[in-house]
Amino acid sequence: RILFIDVLRGIALFGILAANMRAFFAPLDAYGNIGILFHGRADVLAQAFIDTFIQGKFISIFSFLFGMGFAIQMSRAEARGARFLGFYPRRLLALALFGVIHGLLIWAGDILLTYALTGAILLLFRKRQQKTLLWWAGSLFTVPFVVGATLLTLYYSRFRPAWMNSKPQNVKELYDIIQIYGHGTVRQIMAQNWVEWLHSLPTQGFAIYAVALFLLGMWVWRAGIVQRLDEYRPVLRRVCGWCLVVGLIVSLFAAVVKAVVPAGSFSILALVANLLWLPSSHIVAAGYVSGLALLFLHEDWRRYLLPFAAVGRMALTDYLMQSVVCTLFFYSYTTALYGRIGPAIGLIPTVVLYGAQVVFSNWWLQRYRFGPMEWLWRGLTYGKLPAMRKEEPVAEIAASEAGGIV
Repeated sequence: RILFIDVLRGIALFGILAANMRAFFAPLDAYGNIGILFHGRADVLAQAFIDTFIQGKFISIFSFLFGMGFAIQMSRAEARGARFLGFYPRRLLALALFGVIHGLLIWAGDILLTYALTGAILLLFRKRQQKTLLWWAGSLFTVPFVVGATLLTLYYSRFRPAWMNSKPQNVKELYDIIQIYGHGTVRQIMAQNWVEWLHSLPTQGFAIYAVALFLLGMWVWRAGIVQRLDEYRPVLRRVCGWCLVVGLIVSLFAAVVKAVVPAGSFSILALVANLLWLPSSHIVAAGYVSGLALLFLHEDWRRYLLPFAAVGRMALTDYLMQSVVCTLFFYSYTTALYGRIGPAIGLIPTVVLYGAQVVFSNWWLQRYRFGPMEWLWRGLTYGKLPAMRKEEPVAEIAASEAGGIV
C-alpha cells in the first residue's frame, strides 16, 4: 500500500464531514444559503471559515483520489494479467447501488452515485495518452466559465429568461422540511428523503465536470509522482506556497461575497464570486495535497499522520457512518436537534465524530483486513467475499487491490 494516499484520503474525509454537516442539521435546499436560517454573527463567521478553507476543497481531493485509484487498479490488474473490464463495471454498479440506498434511506446528499457515473465515463479514457488526459481535463475545467459567460450575456440581453429574476427563497418550505425531519415519523422522513433525492438527481450532471479531477488523478499516478514523492520536494514546495496563497485569497473573496450578497439576487459580483470559487477550491486543494505530502516526507510529522491512514482505508465505511450517525442524532429519532443548531455549534459534532472515527478505524483494522463496507464492496465486485479476520488466509484478489473509495 502507498500510505500517503491512505493518509490523504483519511484527512480529506474530515473536510467532507465538515462541509456536509450543515446538510445534516438543516435542509439541503438551504445548503448554499444556510444564512437564511442561521444569521447570528458566530454562525456567519463559522460558515465563512468553512467556505474559505473547507467547502469544495476536500471534495476536489476525493475526486482526484478516485481518478488515481482508477489508474492504480488498472495498472495492478494489468500486472497480474487480469481483465480490468471483467470486474470494474461490477465495482461501479455496486457503488451505484450503495449510493441509491444511501440517498433514499439515509441522506439525500449522497455522492456515491455521482462517483459511480463518473467512473463509468472514466472508462473511456483508460487507454488514452497522458497529454490527452491533460487536454480533456483542461477543457472540462473551462466549462463553468463558458456557462457563466453565457448566463451573464443572457442576463443583460433582451432575451433574459424569467428564472434569472431575483426571488426570495421560500422560507416556509424550509421550515416544513425542518418539521418533518425534526419531529416527523419514520414514514414521513422516508417520504421526504424520496422527494429530496429526486430533486438532487439533476446534480448528477456534476459527474461530467468531475471527470476533469479524475483525469488529473490518473495523470499524476501514471507520471509516477506519488510513487517518488521525495524526488518532487522542490515542486511540492512551489505548488504548496503559490496555491495556498492565491487559492485562499480568492476563496476568501468568494466567501465574503456570499455572506454579504442577499440570497437569490443575480449580480455581477455574485456571478464573478461563484465563477472564481470553483477553480479556487481546486487550487487550494492542490496546495493542501502538496503541503501534506511535504509533511508526510518529514519523519517527525509522519508518525502523527499515520493514524489517519486507517480512516482512509475505511473511507466508504466511514463516509456512510457519518450519514447514519448524524441523521440518527439530529432527526426526530433521538435529539430532534434538526434545524435548531447552526454552523458554529455544528463544528462541535464534526470534530467529535471524526475523532471517534479515527479511533474506531484504527481499532477495527488492528483486528480485520477491511472495513465492513469495503469487505462487502469487494464481495459484490468479485462475486466472492474475501477473508475478513486477520488470522484468516488472504485471497489473492483482495490482497492486490487498494482500499477505500478509490
